[in-house]
Amino acid sequence: MSVTSAQPLDAARLHRDNIVFNALDCTPLAWSDEAYLGKLAASGVTAINHAVSISQDFDAAAAGIVGWQRRLRETGGRIFQAYGLDDVARAKAEGRVAWFAGFEDSKPVGEDLWRLEALHRMGLRFMGLTYQNRNYAGDGSGEVANGGLSRFGRALVKESNRLGVALDLSHTGERSTLETIEVSEKPVLVTHAGLTHFVDSPRNKSDVVVRELAARGGVFGLAAKSGFLSPEGLTRRPGAEVFADNIDHLVELVGIDHVIVGTDVGDERKYTREGMARVRRLYPEIPMAGEDLDLERMHPVGMGTPADLPRITELLVGRGYTADDIAKVLSGNLRRVLAEIWDTER
Repeated sequence: MSVTSAQPLDAARLHRDNIVFNALDCTPLAWSDEAYLGKLAASGVTAINHAVSISQDFDAAAAGIVGWQRRLRETGGRIFQAYGLDDVARAKAEGRVAWFAGFEDSKPVGEDLWRLEALHRMGLRFMGLTYQNRNYAGDGSGEVANGGLSRFGRALVKESNRLGVALDLSHTGERSTLETIEVSEKPVLVTHAGLTHFVDSPRNKSDVVVRELAARGGVFGLAAKSGFLSPEGLTRRPGAEVFADNIDHLVELVGIDHVIVGTDVGDERKYTREGMARVRRLYPEIPMAGEDLDLERMHPVGMGTPADLPRITELLVGRGYTADDIAKVLSGNLRRVLAEIWDTER
């Protein structure tokens, strides 16, 4: 953590003046209405990686991209599909939002690498290697076997490198994560996870993973989920300071150059007791909701909607980070890594 400057920083101005890149927004298309667009505007975000598909087949995932493309056209240019970093700079200059298509699972690729190229041509720029379960590429963090990458998974990593698809290991198992970091010729991402230092869950990442990720140039974003950030998060809603505690640990572990924003916060209307009951049933290793399914506790206080993104800047200012460090976290670190991954612009 940096030493506090003599003059206190203006968090609102810092957030307004900087490019802000949220590496994971998970709002479904069904909630992409004017209310959601208003929350994006209030958030001050410049660019987002949008989780178009969580764990679907090729046809459904491709249809998801097309559905969002149609919706973006209806926004009158306020949000537009982006393909590279030039679009991020343009969004900032024009006061718009650059929207990137992302998947949380490589399941749409199946076992056919040509599908990845087809999806890349449609604009896919971020892809989770696995969700919680095993797929053709390897084991997700919900698999007890922790079996690592498959032969196909290694080929998929290399094809992602070639095309310029940023690989996200947020939901990937420990062994698969470490092997991907080793195999990949380009840095990889963890856009939205927690730390086992605070919550010992297979959905979170160990200090070993964080160090290896950073050693190969990767970056790490914290999910703003109470159960990921605090050992009491499923039974007592923490304040936003718990998010800052996790950032401080990341910085102490690998330095400020490897921390990004990736909240995994979707429009709050998407969260229902029925939906959380399904998550607990299908993915019991994800610490999102307690037994009582209390939705109020899912996110730390003041971090439960896409509009709350400025709270991260306020937390960083409060912890004494410098303006330069805050600019790195808000987008500088992610843009540096993406410049290396996306070396073949559309």
